[in-house]
Amino acid sequence: MPQPAPASSPALNSFDEFTRLDEVILGRADHYDAHHTDTSWRLFFYDNVAPVLGRHTSPSGETSRSGEELLPIPAQLVDELNEDIAGLADALAGCGVKVLRPAAPGKDVDIRSPHWDARATPPLNVRDQTIILGNTIVETAPHVRARIFENDLLKPAFYRYYQDGANWMSMPRPALARDSLDTAYFTRQNMDVSRATDGESAGAIEGQGLEMIFDGAQCMRLGRDVLVNVANYNHELALRWLRDNIRGLRFHRLNAMADNHIDSVLVPLRPGLMLLRSPAYLKYLPEDMQSWDVIYAPDTDDRSFPDYSDLGFVIPIGSRYMDINLLSIDENTVVVNSLYPELIEVLERRGFTVVPVRHRHRRLFGGGFHCFTLDTVRRGGPEDYFN
Repeated sequence: MPQPAPASSPALNSFDEFTRLDEVILGRADHYDAHHTDTSWRLFFYDNVAPVLGRHTSPSGETSRSGEELLPIPAQLVDELNEDIAGLADALAGCGVKVLRPAAPGKDVDIRSPHWDARATPPLNVRDQTIILGNTIVETAPHVRARIFENDLLKPAFYRYYQDGANWMSMPRPALARDSLDTAYFTRQNMDVSRATDGESAGAIEGQGLEMIFDGAQCMRLGRDVLVNVANYNHELALRWLRDNIRGLRFHRLNAMADNHIDSVLVPLRPGLMLLRSPAYLKYLPEDMQSWDVIYAPDTDDRSFPDYSDLGFVIPIGSRYMDINLLSIDENTVVVNSLYPELIEVLERRGFTVVPVRHRHRRLFGGGFHCFTLDTVRRGGPEDYFN
């Protein structure tokens, strides 16, 4: 079983995904009652939402101030999500992990820039807007306009770490104006993105081209080495920024392993062992990692995903592989969705202690346990796991 956490609260230190976890920020879903389906949202989730874009109208008829649709999420599903998050908090505390939470938004919040407006997303998937690299907080440059101010609700925790000696940096804030987002990942595959881009209401900035846009969940940390998924020019700029501003780490470019996030594709479980969606993804990894032992994600029973047909129009924005998105407590203990028994069985056969926690609506809210958490204190350091 996991070791107990130390009595005193340690300083920020998180170099990897698998050494002993002592402290974590766990997201919250208060007021997550709608998706704002603007162009930035549609492009970000395009792989999953493209088949249904343009084929529906909002049951509530509600729109944002710009006239874009707010796709409502039934209150019952939000309540069930909150129940499952509470179960995750209890499981983490039971493993001796100190759990911090973002501040709670007090209401639905509409936000506006000079170029667009959006219904703000609450801080649920806290992995996305931040990377912890050793003792440095790196706030990233959001893809989705509705998430531009999300990290404000994490600042009480960030200031605590800063006051205790952590470094704190931010990528340049993107304007996310018209034409800021690169669609090259999709056009290279001959995919028509007009269903996402038609009806764009954002204003343009004269002379502004593609911006630095990037999420923390595009990275996997392995001590001295950080894997960085780069699928377009927005991400290319961010990789350059990381290399220019973070010293002492080696950043490895993964060439379009996915459109953006990779934590439902690849999970390093411990040095020399990883969980991978399928053998097709091996070729994207650094050569030093291709010789690691691999557990391939077993097929899942689609009946484990909720049927929303009786609740009106609900779009599953996340991948059906979302349950690969597990969280390691240490090199032998992992938190896995109890609704993925096929993976639990495989991991237990490999000697892992599995902490099962229910998570019903992972596809609707686009996040698993790795997405919901930001591990701020792990006991590992800048080890060289490639040699």
